[in-house]
Amino acid sequence: MKKITNIMVVLMLMVSIASLALADEAEEDPQEDDTVNVTAQEIEVMNNSLGAEIRLLQLEKALLKNILKGEMTVQVLIGLGFNTTENNTIELESILSEMKVVLGEIRLANTSSNESVQIFVSLKNESKNLTTQFRETIRELLNDTSLREVRERIREMVSNELDNYGKKIRSLIRQFNVNQLYRLYGIVGEANSSYVNDYFNGTLPLNETKLQLCKIINEMTKEKKFEIFSEIKGENIRRKIHAQYAIENMGKGKGHGKN
Repeated sequence: MKKITNIMVVLMLMVSIASLALADEAEEDPQEDDTVNVTAQEIEVMNNSLGAEIRLLQLEKALLKNILKGEMTVQVLIGLGFNTTENNTIELESILSEMKVVLGEIRLANTSSNESVQIFVSLKNESKNLTTQFRETIRELLNDTSLREVRERIREMVSNELDNYGKKIRSLIRQFNVNQLYRLYGIVGEANSSYVNDYFNGTLPLNETKLQLCKIINEMTKEKKFEIFSEIKGENIRRKIHAQYAIENMGKGKGHGKN
């Protein structure tokens, strides 16, 4: 029975530890689909400026990608004869102009602001709405055959600028995770953090880093395990409550402070 209790405690700790870290670097665009609404889980990491910077940079990359694809689409449409009086791209270009304004606001957003969550939510909603509007306008201009042709022409176009965003986002995510892991080592009271250094240097995957920490905890007394679990669980609950509160109060604010 004692062995089963120890296993349950370690399993609970592993679940709690897993929820502390942001994401693996492969998940640099967790919510790139513009049809996805902001969730509490998405903004949980925005309890410090680094987490806010990551989310805003991900949003900036996603919107920039849609703008670049939109500009390519307009060029293809012009090539197909859609710059005539009856079929023109004026509305699409107008939407793209609005998207660029929002992009500028994302780039100027203060990640250290106490209102960074509200700013992010507001800007993401604007980005999503404009991207949806752009796509719906295209569908009104083109039939399914022409739409497939346009998509095919822009499918292979890749931007070095987007690649650079990806590298920066992965780097920020790694630093965020390192910060979280160091805090976790502080809670555990473990001085040897070589596994975190290995993760930061890219020689140890994130999941393996957390597993090694769980192995260290497994060697501790049952009382110490419960103490660590209680502290981690309490921190996770506080973060979730803060995120849920932000979600519930999204519609009560006055926007993100346009002048």
